[in-house]
Amino acid sequence: MAPANTAVLGMGMSATVFHIPFILALPQYFKLHTILERSATSEKSAARDRYGHTGVKVVTTLDEVLANPEVQVIVISTPNYTHYDFAKASLLAGKHVIIEKPLVPTSKEANELIDIASKGKLIIATYQNRRWDSDFLTLRRLLDVEKVFGEFLSDITEIQTSYDRFRPAPKGGWKDDDAWGGGVVFDLGSHLIDQILTLFGAPAQVYGRVWNSRQINGPKFADAFVAHFYYPTSPSLRPSNSLPITVTISSATLSLRQPQLRFLVRGTKASWVKYGLDVQEDQLKLTPPMDVNDAAFAVEPTSLEGTLTVLSDHGDMEEKKVPTEKGDYMSWFVNVGEAIQANDPTKLIVQPVQAALTIKMIELIHQSSEEGRVVTV
Repeated sequence: MAPANTAVLGMGMSATVFHIPFILALPQYFKLHTILERSATSEKSAARDRYGHTGVKVVTTLDEVLANPEVQVIVISTPNYTHYDFAKASLLAGKHVIIEKPLVPTSKEANELIDIASKGKLIIATYQNRRWDSDFLTLRRLLDVEKVFGEFLSDITEIQTSYDRFRPAPKGGWKDDDAWGGGVVFDLGSHLIDQILTLFGAPAQVYGRVWNSRQINGPKFADAFVAHFYYPTSPSLRPSNSLPITVTISSATLSLRQPQLRFLVRGTKASWVKYGLDVQEDQLKLTPPMDVNDAAFAVEPTSLEGTLTVLSDHGDMEEKKVPTEKGDYMSWFVNVGEAIQANDPTKLIVQPVQAALTIKMIELIHQSSEEGRVVTV
């Protein structure tokens, strides 16, 4: 089957780091056909300079992309506040849509897009790539009762998941703006929340606090948050879990440590702690970027392996290193490519309703923070 002609909206980091390298690496599924670069001229174009060798067309308006009958897939890698309008226009033009997380800023908009895609028999795929982070894949292995470490963790009581940074000054750009859809909960939080929903589904209750830790960009700008998800018993991944689980999800902007804490999992027979972030983003940001087909791509250094503390049969605590799984953002693109070729949305691993649920959780976190109370889901 011929690869799908794919148009990419934008030439920012999302497009050049997280999407185009994988599109080019999977010619059996995708062909880079068009790039929308609003500032391009006949004399100057970053897209032509970087990707002209592929034969890509460079246009300056969305209308040109939508009107081209050759374009089958549109990748929306533009600011969050554009997602709804661009995705709706793309779907109504009969194009499949790949959209950078978060899907859209509101759950109402998410549900509307899902309905349009369903009626048009089109794919809408949200780039929740961090389900394929090395640390999260390792956690999934640890939580799987059918595999080697599951018996050690036994009943889970608490999980902490963090994505912290030390950034005392803003980088600038739309993510540091008060525009709807900006702020750390929509940015990093959407990844952390999606991971937890993937493991356990929707919680029974949510408590959140969102604040401006650096006191910049206005009082409503959110650069830090903490949320607690409460699960009474029996989350979907561990039906045998007999104890309640509290999941703490957080992101701090003024965390001065290296490496940063990523996960802490407490069970009745063991705990697991993991420091450091998945390496795929940094490898893709290298100059030149690491080839996604390189054997070293997505392989974490052994120095960042997590530590499992196990309670032995004799009541002693024993520590052992846990090898980190290899990251695999490529799998997200393979899955979406297969769903597009089959024209079958049910093949998507990241289902649109799951992406919409992530947005709903973000709304509840903000509601809880504003009202100062626990919110029932």
